[in-house]
Amino acid sequence: MAKAELVFVATNDGIYTLSNPGGIGRWLRAGHALQSHAISALWANPVDPTTLIASGHTTSWQSSDGGQEWQPISMPAMHQFIASRTIPQRILARDGSHAYLSHDAGATWQTLAPATYISAGGDTLWYGDATASQRSSDGGLTWTHLPVGHTIYLSNDGALQLTQTNAQQWQTDGGEIPPPPANWQARAILAGTPLAILGVVDQHLYGYHTTWQASEPAITPRVIHPTTYHPDRVWVGADDGSLWYSENRGVDWQSIRTGFPSINAIASARLI
Repeated sequence: MAKAELVFVATNDGIYTLSNPGGIGRWLRAGHALQSHAISALWANPVDPTTLIASGHTTSWQSSDGGQEWQPISMPAMHQFIASRTIPQRILARDGSHAYLSHDAGATWQTLAPATYISAGGDTLWYGDATASQRSSDGGLTWTHLPVGHTIYLSNDGALQLTQTNAQQWQTDGGEIPPPPANWQARAILAGTPLAILGVVDQHLYGYHTTWQASEPAITPRVIHPTTYHPDRVWVGADDGSLWYSENRGVDWQSIRTGFPSINAIASARLI
């Protein structure tokens, strides 16, 4: 029997929950919590979607019932959470100045160093800013300094890596790829095969599979979220408040729902 899928959409008016019972492709609205709060970051435990963490501008909350009820918690107000597909309890996060790491689903946090970018997958973690960056291949136990100007994007299982250098060269584990269009901003490299990279060019969604292509239909993405439970599935929250879904690594897109307030983050999970 197909398992139910859940997607949590963080907006300027709280968190909306959509469910796909039985995996039949019919996404139903299942909840709207923290109304009137602008939520900037959201994390859902990939194997236990009853456990969630959300951050607003000044307050953070935790839910233990799938997002129906939320309790304020003491932690920095985060701008971004990254869930681990292979180690569900691990979270890499950042606020406006630093990177943080939790090994216990957000119960405790380790402050790392100044960071404006973070990426994580499996045991591989990366964070950095314009002056320095660090990479760990053992879940944060040890760190290696990287040359200034190297930006790393990791698939959420840690198996694939996309590296950008100051020279605007782009390289994956399989070698250098053709230069992206001008003004390209990478957002995600998907786990699995074939190679799929998603990003933004002049506010439009672009993807690389065998060539660089703009999405059809045209989408102006605000959030790109590969799911942790299936390597081929990815969500996009658009600037116009619409929510899009792809089941084939970003080749084709389906409009799921429109009319959301400004979408700031997306989290997803599948009921075991």
